[in-house]
Amino acid sequence: MSAPAVSPPTVRLPADGRRVPGRAPVPATVRADLGPAVPDPDVVLLAGFVALLARYTGQTVVTVEADDRTVEIPADGTFRDLLETVPTAAGWGSAELRVRSAVHTGRLTVDVDYDTGLFRADTVRRLMRHYATLLAGGLAAPHLPVSRLPLMSGDELTTVLVDWNNTRTVLPLGDGTVHGAFSRQALSRPDAVAVVDAGVPMTFAAVEAAANRLARRLRAGGVTRGTRVGTCLHRSADFLVAVLAVMKAGGAYVPLDPAYPPARLRTMVVDAGCATVLTSADLAPVLAELPVTATVIDGTPYDITDPGPPDGAVGPDDLCYVIYTSGSTGRPKGIALRHGGVLNNLLDLDTRYAVGPGDAVLALSSLSFDMSVYEFLGVTVAGGTVIVPRPDRARNPSHWVELVAAHRVTVWNSAPALLELLVSQAERAGAELTSLRLALLGGDWIPVTLPDRLRAYAPALRFVALGGATEASIHSTLYEVGHPDPDWVSIPYGRPMANQRVYVLDAARQPVPPGVAGELYLAGDGLARGYVGDPALTASRFVPSWTFGPVTGERLYRTGDLARFDADGLLELLGRIDFQVKVRGVRIETGEVEAAVRRHPAVRACAVTATGSTDATRRLVAYVVFRPGTAATCADLRDTAATLLPAGLVPARFVVLDALPLSPNGKVDRRALPAAPPAVVAGGRPRDEWEQRVVDAWQEILGAAGIDRDSDFFALGGDSFAAMRIVQCIDPYLPVTDLFANPTVKRLAARLRERATAA
Repeated sequence: MSAPAVSPPTVRLPADGRRVPGRAPVPATVRADLGPAVPDPDVVLLAGFVALLARYTGQTVVTVEADDRTVEIPADGTFRDLLETVPTAAGWGSAELRVRSAVHTGRLTVDVDYDTGLFRADTVRRLMRHYATLLAGGLAAPHLPVSRLPLMSGDELTTVLVDWNNTRTVLPLGDGTVHGAFSRQALSRPDAVAVVDAGVPMTFAAVEAAANRLARRLRAGGVTRGTRVGTCLHRSADFLVAVLAVMKAGGAYVPLDPAYPPARLRTMVVDAGCATVLTSADLAPVLAELPVTATVIDGTPYDITDPGPPDGAVGPDDLCYVIYTSGSTGRPKGIALRHGGVLNNLLDLDTRYAVGPGDAVLALSSLSFDMSVYEFLGVTVAGGTVIVPRPDRARNPSHWVELVAAHRVTVWNSAPALLELLVSQAERAGAELTSLRLALLGGDWIPVTLPDRLRAYAPALRFVALGGATEASIHSTLYEVGHPDPDWVSIPYGRPMANQRVYVLDAARQPVPPGVAGELYLAGDGLARGYVGDPALTASRFVPSWTFGPVTGERLYRTGDLARFDADGLLELLGRIDFQVKVRGVRIETGEVEAAVRRHPAVRACAVTATGSTDATRRLVAYVVFRPGTAATCADLRDTAATLLPAGLVPARFVVLDALPLSPNGKVDRRALPAAPPAVVAGGRPRDEWEQRVVDAWQEILGAAGIDRDSDFFALGGDSFAAMRIVQCIDPYLPVTDLFANPTVKRLAARLRERATAA
């Protein structure tokens, strides 16, 4: 018998270990029984193994070293087609996996030689089981497309689809509404503090009474079941009152960030159908030119007189809020979330980690970011307290440290970038963080070293990594991190949370085996209704009914994330399938940013990517091609983008190219875009130690070189997160707003001199 061995140089099987250039392989062998002997076993074996490679990698072209011939598997090719295509030559070789076949007593036995530095023995055995299942399916039904042949046995399908999704949990949902859960706390603990706003406490009874009064006012103004009401407010006690009032009146709140450009706010209020927006006196001018009625709610003294909520029942299937995220078409997309899904998520965390009276959380997340929902509502529906930073110091990590110590904050909830700032502050200046017992991190990749860095200051801390999508009510997966393995590339994505389910599917929406990458789909109680006013987008992202094996009629959400299970059902997130990126926890469709940049008449083409290896250093970079003869500058493009996009979506850098690189099929090849060169500014040297301190910090954080005394922070790609990091380097007690008000080197240095003199 010949010894066929597949060698796919362009195909890389999912490996357990890292591929280290120059490392000598450590060989081992696994033997597998593939079933009864068959005619032409070499051809059948090779055809089956090439099909297995294609299914494992998702590729439709697999290269086999056999007389320099290439085996090509069309996407819809059948197993019979493959049998007729594979070469009959001998002497096939492979660097990572070598297959040797022999018939023993009527059985087809395969010996697989592999590199133990890349694959574990159990991984290779699992691969061989899938090989056997696929071969049996192909021989039994050779007319089937390779993409439809089975890989997993019935028992393994049950494990992956059912057992790993056995998350049914009874939670204390009450009437199934978020405001109903808050009201239960107000009834049982009226004098407990629900929120501390800039040092001023407000009890549950006071919040409940104020929300009921405002709800009656909204109802009188026409708000009823399903009405969308905008909330254009700062993080504050007023915000908590406002969102509860909207829900009590039957409506759904729509957070509107006052820092957004007017054009974006207009798009949001029109798209959501907001007739009224709750705001504060200082923010009312932001809404002056929008087609809505602004209702100012601050300045009204809160008292304990409670008229009770307005009549009209709201249930778990009614809308709770509509939150907007970046959209690939150039318009933000509004995601409509139900009470039942949101409350399920909040109470899962509260119940799982015993969050309740005595707990407190800092409100740090942007109100347009769905992690803010847990800060204001997740902790309070359990009887805990939300601590709101002073507005003028809300971005200062030194202030966060003060609040944690002063209020004995127990729960931290944020994207990883904000927690890194807290830890960096502690490492620079020391901090009393021992009250922290729970850290909930979501929205972005978590640095592997972060859990232990935080535990150096909060030894009793439980560190929880959360994953999911806004379309599934904030979070869907969870992993509690012990002491991370130093060999980890990333923190595991986790397992599905209570009453939620996760599936990893291939392009044909078939489940992929453990170890194989596929698209992550979410299901269960948390799924949103869909996108407001966009049935086509809803239909493209939400699968109304999916059936496979033991699963029937499951509604799914396509995340666009690439993921895989390990052998025990633990999810690993691998990246994105599309061009969506995350920058400091904010999900960004690069298409929306590209559309905004192309609005400038001088731009012929644009491609946007995210650069930076960590959450702290990640920035958007726009690559642009100007029209011939244009006199526009990158600063002009930045100004145009800033009028259309939130600050976090404006590219930090603009790189001018003669042409965008294209792939063979004519699409922009983002992988071929050049690295953005460091920002270089020519100019005079710093004149004193204060200016030198500013220059050093800007060079470190912004990656710019040759900074001028007149260099502008924003022109160098600075944003609010970079500002917080710079302040940490220069003076942890400097308000970030001072940098925004003094955005050049010489002006910021002058401000530092003033502070030093005053001290």
